[in-house]
Amino acid sequence: MRLLWALCVRRGSIHGKTAAELLAELKDDQDYKLLKAAQKQRFSKLEASFAEDEKDLVSEINFAGFNVTSVWDLVNRKNDYDSIAPILIKHLSIKHHPRIISGIARALALPSQADNITLWNTLKDLYINTRTDSEIIEPVERGCQEAIAVALETLATKSRVSDLKQIIDKVPNADGIVWLKAKLQKVQSYT
Repeated sequence: MRLLWALCVRRGSIHGKTAAELLAELKDDQDYKLLKAAQKQRFSKLEASFAEDEKDLVSEINFAGFNVTSVWDLVNRKNDYDSIAPILIKHLSIKHHPRIISGIARALALPSQADNITLWNTLKDLYINTRTDSEIIEPVERGCQEAIAVALETLATKSRVSDLKQIIDKVPNADGIVWLKAKLQKVQSYT
């Protein structure tokens, strides 16, 4: 949609027209077709790059008996994959694109892993050392710190109050910090 908006603004043809009218007008527009083709090519390259990046991870997950094409296939599915947590944790320490790390972190946001100290410590260190979205120029690289915050929030228990305080003190303006602050208040109320 941004592509359509930018083209229409550039041409000055946005005023007084509905989206349907603009789409109809642009249907045969060569500039629009070229922009759409370039955008499609860019997305195809990104998808291929992500697939190459997570090739070994996907292979290990599939070998363990879970049929996936991406680590993101685990996100928001039935939490029946605790057995592959060690694979996912290992890959948090391997250099991957931030989008892949985000998928791994989100896949590890499993309440059943709350007692996994290795996972907690890995995510905690990763969160503290990951750049915020405001520090990242390329939009496709954003969202990693927030995905890690989701996992940390899920895994946080009352025994981790001091760790949560440490994280909040160390990176008070990090992405997703509001969830960690809310979780801290929640777990402190249990004591």
